[in-house]
Amino acid sequence: VTVKPLAASRAHFGYLTPAVLLDFWTIRGSPKLEAMLRTRPFTSERLYGMGFIVIVLMIILGIHSCFVFLNWFPKLWRVDAVLLMLVYHVFFFNLVASFYQCIMTDPGIVPPNWGFYMGDETKRRRYCKMCNVWKPDRTHHCSICNRCILNMDHHCPWINNCVGFYNRKFFIQLLTYVYLSLTVVVLFTFPELWCRYWRLITYDGISNPTIEWISTILLTCAFLMSALLLCTLTNFIKFHVKLVLENYTTIENLEREEGARSKFDIGRRRNWEQVFGSNPWFWWLPMHTQASRPIGDGVRWRVHYTRVIDEDEEMPHE
Repeated sequence: VTVKPLAASRAHFGYLTPAVLLDFWTIRGSPKLEAMLRTRPFTSERLYGMGFIVIVLMIILGIHSCFVFLNWFPKLWRVDAVLLMLVYHVFFFNLVASFYQCIMTDPGIVPPNWGFYMGDETKRRRYCKMCNVWKPDRTHHCSICNRCILNMDHHCPWINNCVGFYNRKFFIQLLTYVYLSLTVVVLFTFPELWCRYWRLITYDGISNPTIEWISTILLTCAFLMSALLLCTLTNFIKFHVKLVLENYTTIENLEREEGARSKFDIGRRRNWEQVFGSNPWFWWLPMHTQASRPIGDGVRWRVHYTRVIDEDEEMPHE
């Protein structure tokens, strides 16, 4: 199905018009969209790393089960409990969706035969002897995935995948929804634990102390794990959001000089849109559509002309 492309002005300012909604649900058979929807095959390298995913799932489901079934399930008849569960499960379902997208979405491969036709470009190309391909700017070879990754940020063992051009959005969303879910768990579990321990100490209205102690200990473990993850993720999220706004990857950040700005930095808004798309209405959505896809193709990059220095030329001496 093909429709007229979304107007640039509407995409930039994020108007939620019928045209935007139509473009949101439209799927086109373009190579760029097919690259965004490509999933990672289950190779032997990926199968070896599935243990980390099992650990993450156990932690997520453990905290979720304790918070929902031990804490709020007995109170579901209350209006405040229903509203809290609605808000929490919006965060939780988006967490699960973004986690799935991080695992399954192909971060980006070098297009076939890219770089063999030099055209009018004279800049030096990088060649990967492992993959036998020319590497575009910001592309790096991952020794764990055993392939080159477009706009490679880093290899994350917890998603058993590289974070690259096509799934970096999902990685940031995953961190955000994990953080929001854990915040809800910590804030609304602490008062419950306070009341539970008070009842256990004073034996106030407890019919079965053994079951009460077991459920309280499990809820305490979930609370402590959530608080620990929350403290750990705070600076981690700030670091990755800062990288997106400055148009750096983790690999590029390791090589940057102090105070230096990326030559790919084209402004905080446009840097963000390269990862999350041009329409703010769909920045929260953990899936790729025409209205929420990253801007660009991961191969060609806009640069700030005042920061571009030809690597083959030397700066003139003053």
